[in-house]
Amino acid sequence: MALLLACLIGLALVALHHRAHFDPHIVWDGFTLPGFDAHAYVAMAEEPRVFTVAPWGYRILEPALIGTLLPPRWIVPGFEWTARGSLVMASGLLLVYLRARGSSVRAALLCVLAVMLTPSVAAVFENPFLVEPFALCLLLVALIAIERSESFWVAALTLALLSLSKEIWVFLLPLIFLKHRGDGFDVAAVRTAAVAAPAVWIGMAMRWMWSPTRAMAAASEASIAGSLATIAASATTFLPEFLVGGLSVLAAAALIRPSAREYLARHALTLLPLLALPLLAATYTGEGAAPNFFAGDVRRLLIYALPFLAGLVVCLDPESRAPGRLEATPRLERTAKALIAVLVVAPLGLSTYSRIDLSTSRDGPYVLGFSRETLRTARKLDRGERVVFDPAERRFAWGVSPASDLPKLRFFLRSGFGPSAHYGIADIRMRETTATLIAPVIDARTLRMTLGLDAGESAWVSMFAGGSKIGEALVGPQPVRATFEIPGRTLFRGDNQIELRCEKAATALPRILRIELLQPPSVKP
Repeated sequence: MALLLACLIGLALVALHHRAHFDPHIVWDGFTLPGFDAHAYVAMAEEPRVFTVAPWGYRILEPALIGTLLPPRWIVPGFEWTARGSLVMASGLLLVYLRARGSSVRAALLCVLAVMLTPSVAAVFENPFLVEPFALCLLLVALIAIERSESFWVAALTLALLSLSKEIWVFLLPLIFLKHRGDGFDVAAVRTAAVAAPAVWIGMAMRWMWSPTRAMAAASEASIAGSLATIAASATTFLPEFLVGGLSVLAAAALIRPSAREYLARHALTLLPLLALPLLAATYTGEGAAPNFFAGDVRRLLIYALPFLAGLVVCLDPESRAPGRLEATPRLERTAKALIAVLVVAPLGLSTYSRIDLSTSRDGPYVLGFSRETLRTARKLDRGERVVFDPAERRFAWGVSPASDLPKLRFFLRSGFGPSAHYGIADIRMRETTATLIAPVIDARTLRMTLGLDAGESAWVSMFAGGSKIGEALVGPQPVRATFEIPGRTLFRGDNQIELRCEKAATALPRILRIELLQPPSVKP
C-alpha cells in the first residue's frame, strides 16, 4: 500500500506539471525539440547502433530502448512518456530505498512528496528529452542493490545499466568499498573492482569502437578560464539552487541526529561529487553564457543528489529503525547474470561507422540533420546509387524554412564555405584557402566525385583525401566539370573529410554548382 501511495504521489506531481503533448505524427519537427541535447537524443534513438555525438552518445540506454520499442513516428513523444513514467517509478523506488534505510512509512512518504516538489524534478518538464529522470531510477535501483542487498550480480548489473545512462556510476564505488571495509582493505578493493568490472568493460569497449574520427580536443586554458568565469559570474544566480527547494536545509538540520551523521560519513564521498557535478555545466555553457542558462543546468543536475538528501532528512523521524536487508531470489540472480552476459557482448554489435566530432557544435538541428542525411547518403552509395547535391535544391535556413525541409540541409559542407554554410540558401563558394566536404561511405571502396565548378577568375582547385592529393582542376569564369577518383585506401567507414584547396580562393571565390557521388560496385575476382 505504501509503495502504491508513493507512485500515486509521483503520478499526481506529473499531472500537475502537464504540458502539451507532442503530435505523434510529427517526426521532422526539429524545432519542437527544446535544445541541443534533445536533437542529439532523438538522433541516437533513430540509429542506436551508430555513434552520434560525444559525450551524449555514450548515454545510449534510454534512446536505444525508445528507438527499438517504438515506431519512428512515436520516438519524439516517447521521450516525454518515458520521462514522466520514470518520475513515477522513481517515487516508488525512493520509498523502497528509504524504507530499507529503516524509515517509517510516514516519514518515507513525506520525503517522497518533498523530493517530488523540488525544482530539480520540475526541471524535467522543461526538457523531457534529457536522461535525468531515467538515470535517477537506475541510480535508486543501484543504491538499493549496493546498500541493502548482498547480491554481487545484482549490484554489478545495476552499475552496468547506470553506466549506459550517466557517468555518475563511478561515484557509487566508495559505497561498495566502505560496505566491505570491515573485511579488510584488500578484500574491499577486490570486491569493488569486481562489481565495477562489467561497467568498466562496457564503457571502455564502447569508447574504443564508438568514437569520432579525430579525438575530442582537450580542454584548453582558455576554455577552462571561460568556465571558471561563468561560475564566478553566475554565483548569485545558481547558488540558491543548492537549497533544492529547502531539502538541503532539512538535511543539514537532520545532522543533529547520530544516525544522520553516520549516514553522511558513509555517503560523503558520493554526495559531495554529486553536489559538485552541476558546476561542470559551466564547461558546456562556456564563457559568456547566460547566467540563467547555467543555473538551469545546475538545477536539473542536482536531481542526482536528491536520494542522499532524502536519506538524511528521514533521520529526523524518531521512529526510524536499523536499516534492513533485501534478499535476492535465485531467479533474480540468474536474470542478473544473463543480462550482464548480454551487456558485456553488446558493444560488439555496435556499428563501427566513424562519426566526425560534432561536440564542438551546440546546434541541435544541424546534429539531427547531419546524422540522418550522412547515413542516408552512405546507404545509397553502398547500393550503387548516384547521389546528387544540387545547391538550387538543397536549401534550408534554420528558423525560416519549414522543419519538414530538414533533409535539404547542406550537411556535406563542413568548413571553408563561410559561417553556418550548412544552413545556406545562396551560392556555395569557397571563402578560405582550404574548404572541407563530407563524403559518407559504408564500404571503403573507390568513390567517384564529380564537381561542377566556376570562379570569378581562373584558379587551380586541388582535392585531397586522407592526406593524399587526388587531383586538381583549373576553374575559371566558365563552368567546368571535374571528376576525381578517390581510392578506397584513402577512405574509411564513416564521415570522410575531403579537402579542396585553392590559393586564390579569397579573390576567385570558386563556386560549387553541383556535386555527384558514385561508388561503383566492387569487382569480384
